[in-house]
Amino acid sequence: MKILLVGAKHSLAEALAANRELDVALASSSRQRRAPVATVSGIQLRWYAGGQKLNFRAAWQIRKIIRELRPDIVHAFYGRALAHVVLAARGMRRPPAIVSFRGITTHLSRLNLGDWLTYRHPLVAAQACESHAVRDALIASGIEAARCWTTYNSMAAFPARSPGRPGLVQFDIPADAFVVGMVAAMRRVKGADVLLCAAAECADLSDAYWLLFGKVVDPEVRRLAGDPRIRKRVRLVGHRPDASELISGADVFCMPSRAEALCQALLEAMHQGVCPVVSDAGGMKEAVRDGQDGIVFSAEDVTALSTAIRKLHADRQLVEEYGASARQRVADEFTPQKVAGRCLALYKHVLRERESRGAA
Repeated sequence: MKILLVGAKHSLAEALAANRELDVALASSSRQRRAPVATVSGIQLRWYAGGQKLNFRAAWQIRKIIRELRPDIVHAFYGRALAHVVLAARGMRRPPAIVSFRGITTHLSRLNLGDWLTYRHPLVAAQACESHAVRDALIASGIEAARCWTTYNSMAAFPARSPGRPGLVQFDIPADAFVVGMVAAMRRVKGADVLLCAAAECADLSDAYWLLFGKVVDPEVRRLAGDPRIRKRVRLVGHRPDASELISGADVFCMPSRAEALCQALLEAMHQGVCPVVSDAGGMKEAVRDGQDGIVFSAEDVTALSTAIRKLHADRQLVEEYGASARQRVADEFTPQKVAGRCLALYKHVLRERESRGAA
């Protein structure tokens, strides 16, 4: 089976290429050139222009790659790549089967032409979804349920090292502090304001420090971080490319999002054994089993979040138990190999469906 991945992570391409049933090629946009090149033998790497959805140069380049490689399936990751693939395949006598990948829980719009060019287009045979929450949103948007498969997603990359608590010395955090961390571009949807409001409710926990990695977009975050009850123990670090490694030094990883498909930073923290506390938004409650791998609270419920933090602060053994379970949860469900196995099952289903329609 010949598979062309467009815009996929190299780790997923490598995991798929390890399967002898597949002949895997990877097309990456020129803006991804700085990413590590796939090294597994058998992956054919191609570059193309990328860019906005209506980029006919990118579509023409993808069309050339399809004609050269003649894949059975093209799996396009996210909207722009999917648009390029759909434009490339239009008018082909026998186009490859197209599979999408969707990683947001926003419903499709019948008034958005971009959605008709991508996820609603008749050339798209199946939709791979980052979580059940994404799948539910597609079905609610009118996509046939049988065409929507939850494949989940894996970490962008396994952290190269885990510096642990010594890595936090640079942020002037005491070695014996109880550290609650977060990694996100801090837009309103990510809920950093909810975490800081909970921090204020836990102001009496004098050894609790709040470590937030990521660009601050929501001005409310800076205002709340300046609360005199907690400001000496809040660290707004800004963007750090090594945040996924440094978070290993936290006791708790918190993701209080208002909406989320499946948070990559969450998976990276869980992989390193950091106890997760997450809102019930989107697919996060699928990754974190409440009371087993961590704590799940109702989105925007500040009191529920502060209660969870107090519970963990009072029981460090529970923090360790949740962290160990979270690490195993990622190993069981969210590695590139696990996602590749689900993708392979989807590819086989798509080709069987195509053959059965051809026979009819």
